[in-house]
Amino acid sequence: KSSVLKNRRKVIDTNHFPIAEFSSSQSTDPKRRARGEKRNKSNWNVDPDTLSDSTVIVDSVDVHLDALPTKQAAAVVVGTITEAKAYLSNDKTGVYSTFNVLIEEVLKNPGKLKVSDLVEAEREGGRVKFPSGRVHLYMVSEQDMPRLGSRYVLFLTGTNSESVFEILTGYEIREASVYPLDDLPKSRFYENTTLTNFLNDLRVNLKQP
Repeated sequence: KSSVLKNRRKVIDTNHFPIAEFSSSQSTDPKRRARGEKRNKSNWNVDPDTLSDSTVIVDSVDVHLDALPTKQAAAVVVGTITEAKAYLSNDKTGVYSTFNVLIEEVLKNPGKLKVSDLVEAEREGGRVKFPSGRVHLYMVSEQDMPRLGSRYVLFLTGTNSESVFEILTGYEIREASVYPLDDLPKSRFYENTTLTNFLNDLRVNLKQP
């Protein structure tokens, strides 16, 4: 692997970011309402009258995050994204995306996770379609969103709900190699590493006290 590849900035294609309809009615599901509630009074300040087509929050990502942040992660899993959706907060100021992950391997377990479980992982941001038809992007700089149908090694942090996690970071698995989900300095070390070598390093890391 060349050092040029390691230092290259990742170009994030936002065309696969999930879309929430601004005019959609609020969910009646109590769990969804509870999760929408905690996103109220959001810094995104979602507004149909905003003039720009994107809002990007900068300097909110930990650029010093380890390439394998096993200590910070409540769970580490290998799985496929089977569903991707975006939702507005209850007061419609915020937007967040959710991803259903079909687990094929559990590398760090907070308790009850097992193979073939479907867990939900969230990430701040997404796209919002306003009544005018305009689509506005809300994203955190350096953070990509998982792609529907793709496989990942995901580092997840816990939430108050047992079955819901937040995505700390991850690696996409493509043709037996891994590629960082996010554009973080340390994670670039594993760009285009074979999945076997990556998992070997990860397992060694997980065994460290």
